[in-house]
Amino acid sequence: MKTASQAISNEELRKQKSFLGHPKGVGTLSFMQLCNSYASYGMSAILIYYLYAVKPEGLGLSQANAAQLISLYSACSLMFGIVGSYVADRILGTRRALCFSRAVTVLAYVCLALPFGGIVGYVGAMCLLLVSAMLCGRSADALMGKFYDKSDSRRDGAYTIGYVISNIGAAAPVISGAIALATGYHAAFLVCAVFAALGVAAYLITEKKFFGTIGYEPDDPLSADKKKSFIVKMIAAIVVAIAVFAVLFISGILTIGVFSNVISTAAIFIPIVYFVIIITSPKTQKEEKTRVANLIPAFICNCFAMLVWTQSTSILAIFTEQRVDRVIFGMEISAASFQTLPAVFAIFLGAVVGSLWSVLGKRQPLAPAKIGIGTILWGCGPLFMTLPFMLYGAADKVSPLWIVVFYLLIILGEAFTSPVGYSCASIVAPQAFATQMITVWSMSQSTGAALNTLAVNFYKEGSEVPFFLVIGLITCAAGLIVLIFGKKIAAGMGMLEKTE
Repeated sequence: MKTASQAISNEELRKQKSFLGHPKGVGTLSFMQLCNSYASYGMSAILIYYLYAVKPEGLGLSQANAAQLISLYSACSLMFGIVGSYVADRILGTRRALCFSRAVTVLAYVCLALPFGGIVGYVGAMCLLLVSAMLCGRSADALMGKFYDKSDSRRDGAYTIGYVISNIGAAAPVISGAIALATGYHAAFLVCAVFAALGVAAYLITEKKFFGTIGYEPDDPLSADKKKSFIVKMIAAIVVAIAVFAVLFISGILTIGVFSNVISTAAIFIPIVYFVIIITSPKTQKEEKTRVANLIPAFICNCFAMLVWTQSTSILAIFTEQRVDRVIFGMEISAASFQTLPAVFAIFLGAVVGSLWSVLGKRQPLAPAKIGIGTILWGCGPLFMTLPFMLYGAADKVSPLWIVVFYLLIILGEAFTSPVGYSCASIVAPQAFATQMITVWSMSQSTGAALNTLAVNFYKEGSEVPFFLVIGLITCAAGLIVLIFGKKIAAGMGMLEKTE
């Protein structure tokens, strides 16, 4: 139990305005996010090329398998985040969960950096990254929310700051891509490991002074016996799962394609089940049930938005390497460098949109309306990408401006949806499911990635126009529906009188 002095200390920490008008702890979390996003984006930007690059530079997989593995990792990491959020809420607390998770992430990047790691190093890294997800979930976002009362008007601004700062680190692809071209993929992965380690160090240095007891204890702790039982079962489940899948793959019973389809199908249904569990839980109050239910339309919008995003890191990443003219001023740049564009656009557009909400004040659109508008912009991305496939032949090199405009459209959409989405999830989150509610929202990303993994099965040369057309139209339709019913949804969330 917290003492009175600790409670006062925590209250003083929450009132701080030392970091851009926000508490110092939010500054530390933002720096951690900066380092983590550099490492994560830097790794993700080159991983697909590492997977299908010929040996010994890469692993020599097929492009189809590489695209499915990228989407599958995205889906699995966020699904495993369910366990991580449970661990944060009931066992470790958000702060310890975040610290342990980030430390494991460093080890994962080190595995990828090993020059002779090969497929074993890759599998080991992916397993460690999934363990990291199982330790943390969305603890960083949940912990940031703990620095504010639900009525604190700075809350949306904090998530927007975190969003912009994280995207500064997301400029990593141009660096990791250049390093990979100059010295190889393993050196680029090593740089990612160094940045991840810097984030952990920053937290360890500032945690006592900037955080007090905020987020240190679990919100809904398990008893000692149940805690021990859960930890033992989780470790056993991890070991058994790794052993079973290893045997199935080695024996040839399970292929990458079949495995990807099965896991992706599960990823689509898991968040549905989780919404039902939270809404029907006796720990969830009646008013909280209504608020959570009204988050579902926005969740669906983000699922389709993330389907579009995963296209950019899989199918369109390959398109960029093979079909885009990457010679600029006589010098060929890496395909990974194009994945810096989202970061550049996010920094600028995130700041512009955040400032717009500050200027508009109470006149700004309600949160669901913002999500609706943003989702429509997301849908315009794949609609736009039907044009180069209609105008050019399969053997033609196209202007990089096609990819530039695609990213501009979807990142403008993200500037509307991403900060507001997490803010909505933190507001409607029931007390007993604080971190888990953030994880459920983030599972829209895993659902989108899963939808993309399944969609890859229908992607064939010559079918690009109907493929992107269907994805774009469905995404725009989802956004339009939420935009039309935005006021009703906002009322159901209990935020009609709040300034979004």
